[in-house]
Amino acid sequence: MIKEMSDKKLILNWPNLYLLVFPVIFFFTIFWLREASGPYWLHFNLDPTYSYFFNSLNLLNGMAPSHIDHPGTPVQFLGALIIKIASLGSGVDQITDTALRDPEKYIQLISNVIIFLNSLILFIIGIVAHKIFGNLISPTFLQLSPFLSTLILRHGTHFKPEIVLVFATLALILLSLYALKPGLFDKNQKKFVFCYGLIAGFGVATKIIFIPLLVLPILLFIKKSNFFLYALTIIFSFLFFTLPMIEVYDRFFQFVEKLFWGSESYGAGAKTIIDYQNYLAYVYQLFMRPVLLIPFIFSLFTFSKFYFSESKNILSGENKTFFQILIGANCAQLFLILFVAKNPSGQYLIPGIILSGLTIMINFQIWHKTINQRLRTRLNFFAILLITIIIIEQSFSTYKSGKELRELHTEAMKINNEEFSSCARIYHTWASSKSFALYWGDNSGGQSFASQLSGIIPKNDFWFTIHEVSEKEVRDFLLRIKKPGIRNSEGYIDHSKIEENYPCIYFRGTDRGQFFKNLPQFFSSEEIMISEKKFNQTCIGKDENVFTDFKTCERNKE
Repeated sequence: MIKEMSDKKLILNWPNLYLLVFPVIFFFTIFWLREASGPYWLHFNLDPTYSYFFNSLNLLNGMAPSHIDHPGTPVQFLGALIIKIASLGSGVDQITDTALRDPEKYIQLISNVIIFLNSLILFIIGIVAHKIFGNLISPTFLQLSPFLSTLILRHGTHFKPEIVLVFATLALILLSLYALKPGLFDKNQKKFVFCYGLIAGFGVATKIIFIPLLVLPILLFIKKSNFFLYALTIIFSFLFFTLPMIEVYDRFFQFVEKLFWGSESYGAGAKTIIDYQNYLAYVYQLFMRPVLLIPFIFSLFTFSKFYFSESKNILSGENKTFFQILIGANCAQLFLILFVAKNPSGQYLIPGIILSGLTIMINFQIWHKTINQRLRTRLNFFAILLITIIIIEQSFSTYKSGKELRELHTEAMKINNEEFSSCARIYHTWASSKSFALYWGDNSGGQSFASQLSGIIPKNDFWFTIHEVSEKEVRDFLLRIKKPGIRNSEGYIDHSKIEENYPCIYFRGTDRGQFFKNLPQFFSSEEIMISEKKFNQTCIGKDENVFTDFKTCERNKE
């Protein structure tokens, strides 16, 4: 009895309760942002969430995934596993039918589990860091890692690789914390190398953008056998976590080849790997982000100080492991920037941004261990000041981000598809529509569930595929639909039947340019439609174009 009370006291002590704060805030912040952004079928939410949902259903039904370009297999498998566990006692066919009829319920469930796992590992990181370093400042820096950019929080609301990459990067940080515990790495080198390789393979299988992070532990490996074991473990880990897509490995590697040689986004452009005219500018833009630049400057200052004061050998003495991991983390961030500059996008920097929490913490610990008590007090003050600035700045940024998402959500919902229930509702990229989300997701899943969807999607809902496929672009390489046209779940539809069978037509989507470019191929010319059939765009939203002959929307008339 006394032992049980002692254990409870240990768990509920002040440091542990404090270290629970940021994981709980992370958990509820993601929930708040998700509520603000609205249903996943809205135009700014559905890609790639619905793609991953349908490919999870593929795995659940024993089929290979069709969406393999990240490759994202662990994300899809996790989705399939959660759907299966949530439906214990039901057969696969019944689970699939239920999921297709209410995809939002299952996507939210998957999202809940992933958010919880990320919050849990964030809490564990705090506990381990406090146990190793004996202060609350270092754990706080680490637990602030996913708060360092609203990019992480916004993408955390979706069912996509980025939110699982958060878990993989935090797992890498957690393992590195154990490596920083005095003497632990030297006594357990093989175990550490194996675990690093396991996480690396999982991360790359989740999204190949994780590759630069593979350099993080390299300086820890002194023996050649460790390098060999690390490489071997990465390969087998990647193969294990991508096992469900073994049937389509050839397509995946063809995809990667196209992506590698193309000099522009999505494998387009000259086959020169990078765009020599713009590449350095992209590198500069990415590197100048304060969340990457400032911690890197801290590290340079620390390197220079200890390089010149310790006989130019910073990889010896008590700070050895700290510098090995710090250099590895900084190199991983630099390589990630070089990697991402080929196809610059902020979301690809998420693993590197999270590593900034680790680099700041290591810099703090190195100085904290080596300076006198008077300077240590000042260091603690500036560390707490930095933490306060981060919290205040990111609180405002997160609130602003939530406000923007709610505005997008509200604007998209102003156009009610049910007002046009008597019309032929034809959706194109990207439309806020449950039917379009199902069409798009099923197409990304290889159209595996087209027959089931024909009984779920309303008969008057169609999909106008307006994208012109270019075989040169890697994003088009995997597309099964090669030409524009009006479709339903069974295939292409004769547009004349739509004009004959429905009293009105309602188009909706965001890609206005491609829509009007391809529209005359299937209907009368744009001018005739507008004049003779009285088509108008008065129901247009902030981001979505609505083109209909059903009614005129007074709220948007000038």
